Amino acid sequence: MKTSEEKKKAPSGFRFNVFDAILILLAVLCIVGIWQRGNLQKLFEAGEAMEEYTVTFEVRKLRSTTADLLVQGTEFYLMENGSRVPMGALSVQVSARPATEYLQHPTEGMVEARYPEDSYERLQDVTGTLICRGIEHNGSFLLEGKTHLAINQTLAAYTERANLSICITGIQKVA
Repeated sequence: MKTSEEKKKAPSGFRFNVFDAILILLAVLCIVGIWQRGNLQKLFEAGEAMEEYTVTFEVRKLRSTTADLLVQGTEFYLMENGSRVPMGALSVQVSARPATEYLQHPTEGMVEARYPEDSYERLQDVTGTLICRGIEHNGSFLLEGKTHLAINQTLAAYTERANLSICITGIQKVA
């Protein structure tokens, strides 16, 4: 049996020391690290890092009746691997001019030929600007973080009312 003096000298319960403080600090740092990892993951997910870009395009020899359908706010889509990919919306109505073709004339060399403006099915060259979301990665533009777009690239795009073959003429980040 222990005497009363031995009971007084025996250590009582829990003592806090430097080793305990280090363990608590490491546990707190682990929790903060896990929380920050989640925040960094969100930053690099496609939706979080994307920014707005203007993509200018040209459509050659488009029927005037089809060009009239391309008004401000018209949504453009691409078909990729059997699924519909939203491309963007027209920022303003497209601008149109009579379609021009350059032909080789036997005596005059290259001549410019314009399609008549007074015919019902007159053809036009159309220029438009889309507002798109994407990422610039290694000097190239990725639409919605996935689909690669480049200047001078020709794409089969469509709207709710028309199928188009567009040629991209410029890609710029919205300031």
